[in-house]
Amino acid sequence: MICKKLLYLLISLFIFVLPVFPIEKGSVKYEDNLMDYSVLDDTAILKDADEFFEMYEQTGDTKYLSTAMGKYYIITKIRPLEIYPMVQLARTYDAKHLDRFAKQYFYTCYDINKKDPYLNYYFGDFYYKRNDFKRALRYFKIAYANGYDGYYDLNLKIATIYEKFADLLKAKYYYEKAYELNQQNTNLKGKIIQIESLNYNNSGYYQNSVRE
Repeated sequence: MICKKLLYLLISLFIFVLPVFPIEKGSVKYEDNLMDYSVLDDTAILKDADEFFEMYEQTGDTKYLSTAMGKYYIITKIRPLEIYPMVQLARTYDAKHLDRFAKQYFYTCYDINKKDPYLNYYFGDFYYKRNDFKRALRYFKIAYANGYDGYYDLNLKIATIYEKFADLLKAKYYYEKAYELNQQNTNLKGKIIQIESLNYNNSGYYQNSVRE
């Protein structure tokens, strides 16, 4: 009973108080050293956090997002060197359009492991949703090089970025990779055929230089 009361208190403090705390030297500053996190069941809390985040994604109801945020925060205190809960916390800030806090947690993860594919995919996605395609591509390519080359969504997003950058050869390559991973998307096949029909050398749409 005491553990549950402490958990509810921590979540309430996080939701209503933490977002106003200042940020210093690339990390979030908070004063919670008096809390005893060792009495909490971190496995159960993380499971609950994931379930609430999934419910938010399914419904768009921010009440689920806020609860997930509080639970992920607690896990980051119990497991300060673990990438996954910290990225998830950054994603909740992203969903709430609190860009400053989202980026701070992403950067904190970078201090732990710069090559982590989960981190780089969602950091790239953060910039992709904000149409900052140059930064998005940078992080997507790190995720791709570290184990996410077989992910459909990643190949599709990289292809889309290269098409926006007018590099049709690379766009075609990643569209083809995406199609191999999801042949039910018939629109991709049409996109590939459309690119193949262009005269690369004479088209003003294609540029030999690649922006990365």
